[in-house]
Amino acid sequence: MAAQEETEPASVTRARDRLYREAEAVRSEQLERALSRLRANGDLSDEQRAAVEQLSERLVDGLLAASRERLRMSPGDAEVARILMEMFD
Repeated sequence: MAAQEETEPASVTRARDRLYREAEAVRSEQLERALSRLRANGDLSDEQRAAVEQLSERLVDGLLAASRERLRMSPGDAEVARILMEMFD
């Protein structure tokens, strides 16, 4: 018998989506600032740019890992979603 998939509550979906949007906005802004500084000091190769971008993605992914896991482990916990939403207010 296949396990029945649980539907994620809307509050958890909104919290997760906002968490990712906010993190991506900060990552993009800081990435552009760093790349701008690096370009000001000379040419930046495509390989160097890709390495800096990959670093920024890995940092954000690492920082979000605990929140992502908490949401995954507590899909019906509206309190977890509320706390995550408050982080951005």
